[in-house]
Amino acid sequence: MKKLYLVCAAAAAIAALSLAGCANRNTGGVHHGDTAEGSYQGIESTESIYGMAAVTTAELLFEAQSGAESASLAEGENVAAVSASGSADAVAKAQEQAEEFNKYFNMLDSFLDRGATTTVVEDNTSSDAALKDYAFKLTVRGKDAAGESVAHTMYYSETKGEPKHTSIRDDDETTTIDVVTYTLNGVIEMGKTEAEEPIYYFMTGTRTETTTTETEGREEETEYASELKLRASATAGDTQNYVSLSHTQTSEQEAGEAETEAVYIYEIVKNGVKTESTQVSFETETEHGEEETEYTVRFLTGASRGAYTVERETENGRTEIAVSYAIDGATGTFVIVKDAGGGYRYKFSSNPDDDLIFPDFDD
Repeated sequence: MKKLYLVCAAAAAIAALSLAGCANRNTGGVHHGDTAEGSYQGIESTESIYGMAAVTTAELLFEAQSGAESASLAEGENVAAVSASGSADAVAKAQEQAEEFNKYFNMLDSFLDRGATTTVVEDNTSSDAALKDYAFKLTVRGKDAAGESVAHTMYYSETKGEPKHTSIRDDDETTTIDVVTYTLNGVIEMGKTEAEEPIYYFMTGTRTETTTTETEGREEETEYASELKLRASATAGDTQNYVSLSHTQTSEQEAGEAETEAVYIYEIVKNGVKTESTQVSFETETEHGEEETEYTVRFLTGASRGAYTVERETENGRTEIAVSYAIDGATGTFVIVKDAGGGYRYKFSSNPDDDLIFPDFDD
């Protein structure tokens, strides 16, 4: 459980999530439209996106405000010593930015194994005064780098707006566009105080779904697009200190083939000023019946500049996280393993002196 002093340090803003339901539903696949009660596998359904968006945004702000530092490599140490060659320069750049990157790795770690991510939505029966007015309870569960289960809980409501339908006919081709917007509000539970009182963070947002269908003769092509915008803060209604998330997901279906792309953009705002903007995109490939997932982190603003592609690899029964990076023209790779002390060890080379150790803020 996160300690109180870390929670208090996250006073800037943290995320939450919301949705609402209709009929009972159990599914292992993608679900669009009104949010429904049930169990969802992976991170493609509306319900799973809500859960992942809330958790990652909350943890990003929590980590960013905690001021966590590496357990080794004091400022300037080793960096100068390894900068004698081009490859050493690349290692030095990666070391310099490792702490910034670690915030994003830490918040996304439990979602890298998409198949292990489960989201459960159920009717909210809580009598707690802070929770009872929300329609649903959502629990999202994933696995961290060590394969251990990690769970988070949200409470939320969702209000559906009036659907809009447009039909356009041009010669033999007909295009129909259906748009519906949902208004969201809710809270996410982010640990407890020393007195075992739960700590909640607040969110508001909108989700817009657009379905475009083009029909020509017997051929039909459908494109689905979803956009989720969240603004979350440690204090309800705070417009000066918050974290915002913009998530877009598009999928196309034609002749039995489907392609999906998901992008998350996180922005940190302190005292009314945007201090950081980062993009995370997910890609999934299936080969020989096995699904492989990787994500790419790109720093758009802030002190760091770079792009990191992250994959989970298993060799000789040991799980490692492989990271490829490109920073100001310098490229290279490093691996992340769970340290015996519970943190993450970043291994940049065969030289142990180049290693960095960062805490796992879920511990």
